[in-house]
Amino acid sequence: MPYEVNIVFSSHRIEFLSSMYDLMQQSDLIILEEAPNDMFRKMLKEEISIKEYLEEEIFEFPEFSYQFYEILKKLHKSGKEIIQVEPYMEKLLKIYDLFSEGKMPQDIEKIAELKEVYEVEKKATKELIDFYEASISSPFNEIIETVKKFAKSDAERFHLRDNLRANAIVNSLPEKGKIFIEAGAIHQYLSSVLSEKLADHCKINKVFSLENRIKELTGKRWLFPPGDILTIRYIFNKKENEELENLLSARSLIYIMLIEKEEMLPDDRNKTPHLDDEIQVVKLVNTLSFNDCETLYSKIRFKNKEEAKKIVNNFVLSKQQPIAL
Repeated sequence: MPYEVNIVFSSHRIEFLSSMYDLMQQSDLIILEEAPNDMFRKMLKEEISIKEYLEEEIFEFPEFSYQFYEILKKLHKSGKEIIQVEPYMEKLLKIYDLFSEGKMPQDIEKIAELKEVYEVEKKATKELIDFYEASISSPFNEIIETVKKFAKSDAERFHLRDNLRANAIVNSLPEKGKIFIEAGAIHQYLSSVLSEKLADHCKINKVFSLENRIKELTGKRWLFPPGDILTIRYIFNKKENEELENLLSARSLIYIMLIEKEEMLPDDRNKTPHLDDEIQVVKLVNTLSFNDCETLYSKIRFKNKEEAKKIVNNFVLSKQQPIAL
């Protein structure tokens, strides 16, 4: 076959960079999960510094981004072709720009190329706001319903996003070579669409960054948090299972209050801090029943992460203790 495609599922954490770099070094074309940006090309060519580029954009994990772009500059110098392909985000940025220019929603809806993205994004944003409002004081069962509604709207968003990106990637492929496609782990539908479109033309591999480390700790190629499992079920239109969906929603509520959200840096003592934290939290919440989650949610709703984790750990340990007779 003329070319080989590696869809590389990863996370914007420093600990994943080494694994990503090894795969990118072996590739002829690197396709990033980013909207095209003229400043990016200038940064690769060293017309502006990485620091200047970072100051122009908003990055959730700045230390990861800095080190990632250092790697990309090195690869660019060695002759690797690097492109940004993420049409959903490209369209969304255009929508933001139009709003900043004073345009109204009805103006956006008249633009054919932006309408679908705007409507999907608007729906997901509404469902997320509804969840936040419900999470403050609503009964647990009502909160669970808002979690499921948001996951369904989020699934619609990922479905559209991955379809758009798959089509754009297919149109960007060269006639031959080894291709690296960056993707967040939740973008499993992207893999499905690309496999369908390219199966007769090339070899397609699904690669999970740090897969060996994850297998060592879990026995699996990747460990998905409960909220991601729920969303992926909706993306692939799995048969409805209310009990399972309620349980995943309940566990996801506990998970988001326990997981470390700040950027952690690897060191000699712990080379994969985010991965280890995520695996620990997923394993912990996966021991909880729906009723356990309801009990714990009221106890940790307004606690900080450390206090919440202590309460959940103590709760799980108490369940494991034999009852004294």
